[in-house]
Amino acid sequence: MPIYDQGYRRYEARAPLRKARFWPITREALRLVLSKRAFLGLIVAAFIPFVVRVVQIYVVTRFPEAGRILPVDGRLFGDFLNQQIGFTILLSIFGASGLVANDLRTGAILAYLSRPLTRRDYVLGKLLVPMCLTLAVTLVPGLLLYVSGLSLAPELYLKWELAWIAPAIVVHAFAISLVVSLLTLAISALSRSARVAGLGLFGFIVGSEMVRLVLQEGFRQKTAMLLSVQADLRALGAALFGLTDRQVVVAWGWAALVLVALSLACLAILRARVRAVEIVT
Repeated sequence: MPIYDQGYRRYEARAPLRKARFWPITREALRLVLSKRAFLGLIVAAFIPFVVRVVQIYVVTRFPEAGRILPVDGRLFGDFLNQQIGFTILLSIFGASGLVANDLRTGAILAYLSRPLTRRDYVLGKLLVPMCLTLAVTLVPGLLLYVSGLSLAPELYLKWELAWIAPAIVVHAFAISLVVSLLTLAISALSRSARVAGLGLFGFIVGSEMVRLVLQEGFRQKTAMLLSVQADLRALGAALFGLTDRQVVVAWGWAALVLVALSLACLAILRARVRAVEIVT
């Protein structure tokens, strides 16, 4: 009986999975994160500002004169999303800072890359974890807040001139989520410890904000605002929702350019780290 040499054949996933090979990575990581009660408590705490804003809308509908102190126009949603930036950072630190670091420490990344997964699948699967977490406290409550406004005060929000609010919520929420998630994953890829990665992310965010405060408030350096990730994201919110923020002293276009450059740098770090591990194998 003749024997035929077939050589090596790359394993191909079943047809329904070929376009979503990253999803099992995201699903399992989210399952582990959401199984922690303390983390669920943090998500619940992130919805407290949403409840406060709904009460604000209700109060203004009952007492219209309160609108002078509590504005309920487009600025309400911009203020809300800018306030949620802090929660996205906390969720990323406690829920996603070890996504790549733990794989580097345990060598699990070797198992990932030995399967029918590309580096793109791996990075995308990991990236969707912090994005899902951050969108859960930005996009979801933001749209729910808009729907609440439409139901509680249709005379205020059911206007053609305010139809831009919902798209602005989507754009700002995705901008916050993508930047914070890429930064989280990049810092995680630079360490082999989830704790060190979490501290590194916290130090980067807080440190850049402190440098901005010192240079901008102490030395009157307006361009120092661009050094802070939070300030750059707030600048986008101010531009989208017409907010007045005394800390935003540089045109939003420059802030957007800095955020794009930061995102590209994070992608470069991820590409280098994942490629380096793949080459070692």
